Amino acid sequence: MVSIVAASFTKFGKRDDDLLSLASQSADPLVQKYREDVDFFIVSNSYSGEYNGISGLNNLLTTRFSMDDVPSMRVDNTSGSGGSAVLVAKSLIESGMARNILITGVEKMTGGNGKNSTSIIASLLHNEERISGISLPSLGGFLAKLYMEEFNASRESLAMVAVKNHLNGSKNPYAQFQKPVTLEEVMNSKIIADPLRIFEFCPVSDGSASILVTSDENAPSFSSKIAKIIGCASASSTSSLSARNPMTTINAVKNASLKAFRNAGAKPSQMDFAELHDMSTILEIVESEDAGFFKKGEGWKALVEHKTDLKGEFPINTSGGLNSKGHPIGASGVAQAGEVFLQLTGMAGQRQVENANFGFSMSMAGFGNSSTAFVYQVI
Repeated sequence: MVSIVAASFTKFGKRDDDLLSLASQSADPLVQKYREDVDFFIVSNSYSGEYNGISGLNNLLTTRFSMDDVPSMRVDNTSGSGGSAVLVAKSLIESGMARNILITGVEKMTGGNGKNSTSIIASLLHNEERISGISLPSLGGFLAKLYMEEFNASRESLAMVAVKNHLNGSKNPYAQFQKPVTLEEVMNSKIIADPLRIFEFCPVSDGSASILVTSDENAPSFSSKIAKIIGCASASSTSSLSARNPMTTINAVKNASLKAFRNAGAKPSQMDFAELHDMSTILEIVESEDAGFFKKGEGWKALVEHKTDLKGEFPINTSGGLNSKGHPIGASGVAQAGEVFLQLTGMAGQRQVENANFGFSMSMAGFGNSSTAFVYQVI
């Protein structure tokens, strides 16, 4: 199996730094400390070409780090890139192709036209749906309406995801938004995709996150603080949203999570916290059900009952999630793994979950086009 032994982050948000500088800021602390040990380098990045006019990002970075002799690759799976990068690293180590892998997730997305950004990200949608004007935010609004109608969920419960995650983000020095918001502020903010408001979507972000992964037998030589990946699985679904039935279930999340728990020999009830893909507030609720933490149609009740709060029975998105921490797409899945590492090793500061022994993260591409789920245990 494979363990995470170190993590490093930049602050997420609107940054003046260029793409290579952002990647360097999170990777440099690990490169400086472990340069002689790293024998493979993986970059998680989706849009270096579209946003930055850069290709071959992985080789540009190894040259920047004076690591030209270290094999490298770039992993692109849209918003699921980070999870896919960790999956690839885990596979390389377990196959014997590598021993110690540095993973850096990075994206530079701000500085351009907002509508152009929406169009770039919407390019992952099925063409027939895309040309009809559908975007990722509009899908969030559509799912919210379906979910509220099918399960009689209160409108306030969706907004409570944003309230919770902004409070968590206020305790995370790397989060883009570090100010709590009230339920009233969320409910009265600008409508983006009815019924969802601006506070209920993740922002466009820049940022980077890096982790060092190694084989279990090597891990103690790096650190006494170790988070072991005991289960991992990936699953896919149709990119055509209109072909999904039911629409309120994300099969890629359900199947990846089920397989990951099976591989780990663990159950959702054993987890102490989770990092989920809350591009919109409704997604956190639906994913919490499909991953197995709540019964279908009852995830919204967990918000109302404060079960997913930082001090609740089962904290979700302790980092602030994409909603508050930010969503530099290539960095998000790597940052999720990094947050789990911090929580399990007791280094999460003000947002630390008490007695955390097991953690879960789920990195999702698109609007459930694919998903990679991980189960972790502290050593």
